[in-house]
Amino acid sequence: MSAVLQDTIERPEIKSIGEYNFPSKSAQALYGDDMLLHVWWKGNPWFVAAACYRVPQAMTFGEFWEGVFVPYHSEDPDFNAEGGWGQFSWFIGNGRASTPISPSADVTLADLGLTHKSVLGFTGP
Repeated sequence: MSAVLQDTIERPEIKSIGEYNFPSKSAQALYGDDMLLHVWWKGNPWFVAAACYRVPQAMTFGEFWEGVFVPYHSEDPDFNAEGGWGQFSWFIGNGRASTPISPSADVTLADLGLTHKSVLGFTGP
């Protein structure tokens, strides 16, 4: 039986001792045609947090799968690269909401709707 985690803590009031006026060290402008992409295997006990990759926005999902995704996720003993990305359900995470997506080999990450600092989430075996 799996438990559903729920927030039980109210968010505290934010108190500041001054104005925060520093340029972002991770702004899109600093990455040119690349973006930071967070990849989250939701519910996986081996990878409990999202990984962050610097990838070209024009990279196809097929290139991403082969060159970035598979090498990293192969560290999980239960990961089966031969099953392809079709074994997973994919989504773009936005806070607690998510938008399902259907990746294909020739579609770019940007065309899938992924932007700088997006969360590409997936669930599955």
